[in-house]
Order: sequence, then structure tokens, then C-alpha cells
Amino acid sequence: MPSVLEELQHAGKSAEIWWDSSPLDFPRWCDHHLATAPDKDTRERWQEQLNRFLCPATPERSLVRGITTNPSLVAQSVLASPESWRNDIQELIRYQLTPDVESTFSLVYEEALRRAAREMLPMWEASDGKFGWVSGQLDPRHMLNADLMLEQALRIARISPNLMVKVPGTKQGYEVVRQLVARGISINSTLSYTVPQFAACAEAVESGLKRAHDQGIDTGRWRAVFTHMIGRFGANNDLRYEAAIREIELSQTDLRWAEVAILKRIHTLIQENDHPIKPLLSSLEVDDPDQGSSTLSMHLEQSAGGAVAYTCKPQFIADVMRREHELPSFDTRAIEQEVPANVLEKLMWLPSFHRAYDPAGMHPEEFAHYGSFISTYAEVMANTRKLIDFVAHQFQTITTSAQPLLLT
Repeated sequence: MPSVLEELQHAGKSAEIWWDSSPLDFPRWCDHHLATAPDKDTRERWQEQLNRFLCPATPERSLVRGITTNPSLVAQSVLASPESWRNDIQELIRYQLTPDVESTFSLVYEEALRRAAREMLPMWEASDGKFGWVSGQLDPRHMLNADLMLEQALRIARISPNLMVKVPGTKQGYEVVRQLVARGISINSTLSYTVPQFAACAEAVESGLKRAHDQGIDTGRWRAVFTHMIGRFGANNDLRYEAAIREIELSQTDLRWAEVAILKRIHTLIQENDHPIKPLLSSLEVDDPDQGSSTLSMHLEQSAGGAVAYTCKPQFIADVMRREHELPSFDTRAIEQEVPANVLEKLMWLPSFHRAYDPAGMHPEEFAHYGSFISTYAEVMANTRKLIDFVAHQFQTITTSAQPLLLT
């Protein structure tokens, strides 16, 4: 029996399924998920589906085509296996001439990316660079500093040929995108929620490609994806606040349409202008019948048939598998369906939606001030601090007694 995600992939020949975590975490998650199966038949069906899900060593069997990571996911992966990382970190400390917390944190982060890239490299090689990419995100503390981001991006790109640099959707980030693409380096534009961000990304990518071609740089194995953090857009409390003060009733389904509307407009712009970028949906969610939803996941059902990549976090995959019986057949032209006119008219009264939907709704300087960006940034920063503290703790544990840290 095909899984929901296999059915989605079949609905659009250009669709791709990605895994939103380290590939090294997949076996442990599979064991945990299978243990939650309600009966033997379900467990066996899930097992068969998961056996086909992520198989980088045998790419022809694998549903998954790429991997996304970020500082939060790397932190979660390291902190979920502290014993296996503790010795590695302490060794990294000992083998530096003048070790400090910041340099060691960078080495740990790059090692996590190296391990993920090594796992996916057979798929990248078998597909001649089309699949098997691993996104390595830049340090979120530098997202307003183009020079520091570019410096780190060039280090990440050298780790493995299948590493795609994940750049934040800020004004400075798009300048970094332009410079990376000009060097033939694949990119993933992240922390993205709006059509104006996509417009800025497309301009930077195409400007960078022109420069690369003018300089004779090979872009045969180059790729660009634009991460639309679709579920985080509707979670933006600004939308509900703006609706409330205007006495506009905003249902959960309306919020889903708002998220989907952004995607559909981006997808249309790509098709009409032949932009060399593929939208990659992250923060995917299932819908709650208790809140009036009649769909399993509008994110999937309203994007079916499109040239879209879907990066699926473990919890989303588990939720979809548990509720697979609720899904009707995918409409292979769903991506072309328009947002209901009455819903779109309602949404256009909300400044946060209007600014996100209009390609000229924001200046690049405003991207980092948008509500969804701010809330995601806060979460990513919190997880980054946790990983930095884990590294700092290793400095303290290798001494004979606890002592204050010099962080620089």
C-alpha cells in the first residue's frame, strides 16, 4: 500500500520528498514510531512504507530525495545523543592549539553537516547531482552580517560536494545568495514566508547565475530551492490580531488558505518567468477536525501536482501515517486551483497578509522585522544557545574542577 507521501510524489512528476532532520537520526525515529503502532497489521504496513522512505545507499528505492538541517535540528540531534558526541567534542577541544567555545561550536556544527552529507553522497553521485543534497544553514547570529555569512558559507560548501548552503531570507542574506551562486554554489533560501522575499531571492539567483556564466563557471550540478515555511506563516499571531481589531472572523481554514495562497503565487511566478528555483515547503502541518478542518493536510492537498519539494519533519510524517485513511485521492492539478475569492478578499484586509502576498509588499530591509521571521528567529537562536552551552559544558568537564569560562 503506497504511503500518503508516495501518492503525493506520484501526483506530480516534479514533486520531491525530503527529510527534515539528519539522516543519521532516521533509524532511531523509525523504531520509536513503529513502537506506537496500534496493531500488528499497522506496524507491518508502516514498516514497509518506511523501508522505502530513506535509502541513500540504494537511491533507486528511496522516496526521499534530499535533506534539510538547521541549527535547531543539529542541536536536537546532538543533544539527543550526548554520550556519542561528548567524546568527539572533547577530542576536538584537545586537538586545537588555542581552543575556545566558539571555534569548537563551529567544528561540531560542521562535523554534523559532514556526517549527514556523507550519508547522502551515494544518492548525489548516482543522480549526477540532481538529488542527495543536504542543506547546511548558516549561523543565525550572523544573519544581518553579509561578510560573516559569506565566510561561513564558503567553509560549509567545501565540506562536501552535496552540501547546499542554507541562507536566511534577509537583505544581507540575498546578497550572500548572489555571491554564492556566482561561484556555482547551490543554495537554499530559508526563513522565508512571503512573495517579496521570493522576488528578492529570484533576482539574486538570476544575477548570480549571469555572473557565473559570464565567468565560465560550471553550474551543471547547481541547484536552488526557496524554503517557504508554510505552517509558520499561519502561526503568526499578527494575522489573528489584525483580524480581531477589524472584526473579521478568521477560521483555521482561512489561515490555511493564507499559507497556501502565498505558495500558489510563488509557484505561478516560477512557472510564468521560468525562474531556476524550486519551492521547498517546510513546517508542514496536518489539519485538526476539531477546528472545522475537512482535510488531512491542505498543505499537501492544495499543492499536489506542482513542481514542489516537501521537507517533512518526523512528527509530520508520523501524523500523516496515523491518519492516512482520511486522505482522498490527490488532484494532480490542485496547485492550479485558485484560492476562494471570498477568502482572498477577507485576507487582503489584513496588512500582514497583504504585505506578504504582494510581490512589492515589503522592502528587503523589512524582511527581518516580519512577524513570522521574528518568532522563528527566536526559536532558532534558543536552540543554537543550547548547543553552544553543551559545548561550553565540555570545556568544564575536562578540567579537574569547575571554573568560569572565557568564551573568546
